[in-house]
This record gives sequence, C-alpha cells and structure tokens, in this order.
Amino acid sequence: MKRTRSITWILVIAFILPSVWLYAQGKQQVKRAKFPDFKNRQDLKNIFFDNPQARLDGPRQINTAPMNTAGTSNPANPTDGNSGGPSVTGEWASLISNTTLEDEIKATKLEIDKVVGIPGKFKGGDYQFARLHFSTLAAMFGVIAEYDGDVRWKQQSLGARDAFGKAAANCKVGTDASYNESKLRKADLEDLVGGASPDLKPNPDDFAWGKLMDRAPIMQRLEIALEERLKPQTSDAGSFEDNVESVMHEAEIIAAMAEILMKPEMEDGEDEDYMSFSNRMKAAGREIVDAVKLNDADRASRAVGEITKACDECHEFYRS
Repeated sequence: MKRTRSITWILVIAFILPSVWLYAQGKQQVKRAKFPDFKNRQDLKNIFFDNPQARLDGPRQINTAPMNTAGTSNPANPTDGNSGGPSVTGEWASLISNTTLEDEIKATKLEIDKVVGIPGKFKGGDYQFARLHFSTLAAMFGVIAEYDGDVRWKQQSLGARDAFGKAAANCKVGTDASYNESKLRKADLEDLVGGASPDLKPNPDDFAWGKLMDRAPIMQRLEIALEERLKPQTSDAGSFEDNVESVMHEAEIIAAMAEILMKPEMEDGEDEDYMSFSNRMKAAGREIVDAVKLNDADRASRAVGEITKACDECHEFYRS
C-alpha cells in the first residue's frame, strides 16, 4: 500500500515540475525601478526645506474667497454655457461662487416644477411658493448679470432676471393670469437649464434691485438656509462632515442675499442699523465658508450662531 502511494506521488511530481518550469520560462520578467540612493544630500534640496520653522513664521493666511470647483470655461467665449474657471475675484465672486449660482438655479427649477403644475393647487396656495422661487431666480440671475467672472447663463441673465422678477411680482396672488405666466417662465427655465436660449427681453426701464423683488421672499429663502439647513447641519461635527457641500452652498447664499438686502431702493436697504445687521450676516456667511475650507465644525457652528443672533436682533428692532 505504501509503495503504491509513493509511486503515485512520484508520478504527480514528474508531471507538475516540468509544467511549472515551462510556465516560468515563458513568463516575462518584470522590470522594476531601482531603489533611490540618498547618499548625496544635494538630491534632497528640492524635496525638504532646510529650515521648516522659517516657513511657518507669521500669521496664518486664509483665502476668504469661496471655493470654486467648476471646470475651466472656454476663454474665447465666456458665455458659452460653461461654468467659470477655478478662481475668480471681485465683489460678487467674493461672496458666492459660480458653482453655487448654477446649483441654486438648478435646485430652484425642481421646486418650480412642483408648484407650477395643477392650476387648482397653484391658485389654492402654491402661488406663494412660486413667488419665493421666482424671486430666488431673479436674485441669482441678477447676481450673474453683475458677476465679476465667467459664469453660466451670463449672456441670458438680464432677460432672465427681469422675466423671473416680473413673475414673482405677479405671484403675490393666485389667479389664472399669474398661473399662465408661471407656466411660461417654467418652460423658459427648462430651456435655460437644458442649454437653450429662450427669447427673454430685458426690461427697458432703469434697473434697480428694489424694483426687481420684495424683501419678504428673500427673508423666506434666508430662513430656509438658516433654520432648515445650516442649524441642523452644523449642530455637531458628524452632521457638519456629512453636509459640507450644503453648508458651503447655504453660507454663500446667505452672504449674497445679505448683500442684496443692502442695495439701494431695497426696503430699509440704506438704513444704517439695517445695514449693520446685514453686514454681520454677510460676514458670518463668509466665516462659514472659511470653516468649511479648514474643516472646522466649531467655527462653522459659531458663525451660524452669529447669523441667528443678527437675525433675531434685526427682527426685534424692526418689528417693535
């Protein structure tokens, strides 16, 4: 029995070993890079600093401009429908990125789709939501029209700004007329987001932010940003980490809306006390942007608290 097993193993080995040898011969040898030689310290000069501490001296510098992760647009045609490049500077660009502008318009389109559908529902109360969303669109396209960098829809922004502003004004009431206009603007918005260029003519009258929209819907959008999103999203480190993109987005919306509230002809826009509250809100929005960049949940939470405080004090002051 033992002899039979031995013969069996000898036969198995006799068949396997030649196969393994043939496979090894046919397989190509992999060429690998040599290990680096660090004997010459001169080779390390471009890798490590000679004096790292000297590079850390002085106050920490923080870029307060919003992050911009959009792709680079065609420099020969800044209004070809693409988002702007990786960095832009200027008044509006320091408050809100072209990415946030585009995302807000796309998100608002989805809200418009919900409330401009069934005439009975629209006239029964959805017209109020339509007013909010059309006002938000008017604000975003108004910013795009004045934006100091490449941003999508800049070529159509003036006409879109005035068309959506007019629709918002008409949606103060729920009527057949306001519903029909809302349907037209809904179609225009779908064309814009889809890449088409609807025929939207700018208002020939002199433009003023106070003529474009009322303060009430702006306050509604600010309340959504603060109460429904930023507060729960910065309540703890875990929530902050899970919602950093939304936190950044809403912070930039707040900063931009605070700037709009201080525009000439806006209600109380040039009042000294009102401007102080708005500036505090705008500064806190930018503070949240920095907190996102530094992944600092506590800093973001404190800034959200400052916005809450500014809003509460403003409401108490102007309602009394």
